[in-house]
Amino acid sequence: MTILDLAKRYYPRLWDDRRLDMLVAAGQLTQEEVEEVKEGAHETAGDGL
Repeated sequence: MTILDLAKRYYPRLWDDRRLDMLVAAGQLTQEEVEEVKEGAHETAGDGL
């Protein structure tokens, strides 16, 4: 499982914006990947995950 997979799974329930920003600063995620994670979270916000 990649960092991107983990971010998609845990944002925003366990990982917040600050965690994503830290991953970008550490070179683990790109800003484009963060935007993808956030967009995906908004699409699945009502599915009980």
